[in-house]
Amino acid sequence: MLIEFIAVTVEDAKLIERSGADRIELVSGLTEGGITPSYGLIEKVVNSVSIPVNVMVRPHGQSFCYTEDDIAIMKNDIRVIRNLGANGVVLGMLDGEGNIDFYQLEELLTEVGTMEVTFHRAIDSSNNIVENAEKLNQYKEIKTILTSGGHGDWQTRLDTLRKLKEICKETEILIGSGLSKDNISEVHTQVGTNCYHFGTAVRIDHSILKSVSLEKAVEIVHTLK
Repeated sequence: MLIEFIAVTVEDAKLIERSGADRIELVSGLTEGGITPSYGLIEKVVNSVSIPVNVMVRPHGQSFCYTEDDIAIMKNDIRVIRNLGANGVVLGMLDGEGNIDFYQLEELLTEVGTMEVTFHRAIDSSNNIVENAEKLNQYKEIKTILTSGGHGDWQTRLDTLRKLKEICKETEILIGSGLSKDNISEVHTQVGTNCYHFGTAVRIDHSILKSVSLEKAVEIVHTLK
């Protein structure tokens, strides 16, 4: 079982570790869906906790489509993140037609070294989640795919998640978006993956503008473990 919570501050990260969660996804700009945090924040968080820290690599929140300049920035960010001692990076990209841009992906993968890579929820906005996940499963650098199963109704998304679990034998399916203490047991029973990602579910008032609640975080950890 792997439980990952989102942190945007050092205090968030410390509370997440205290809760018993297994990994931190470090981001800035939750109102934009998560963008690359500052180097100073990355360094401080990595040095403040003992659990793995995976860092978002996303230069802006406009879309998942990136220019050559964006990719150059992302490559440099990955190099710095690697040197700061993070466990991994979280990234994703699409072309203008909704396909994963595998050319850009492969460019970024040249910089990751031994870090783990999570392909984030850009896949949920792609034109064929299952087909794209099958292709991502072929990249040894990509350890995890973060997905909610797309944007359909709940049952359709659960069906998609089950398909992803079946086809991705080399890659963990990390279920995220919309998870809470009220539905996680059902999701776990129906899909059976062992990796879960939570954002606002562990925040005070479930607000992206408020900090992690240790009480909420512990409650979710105890529900799953």
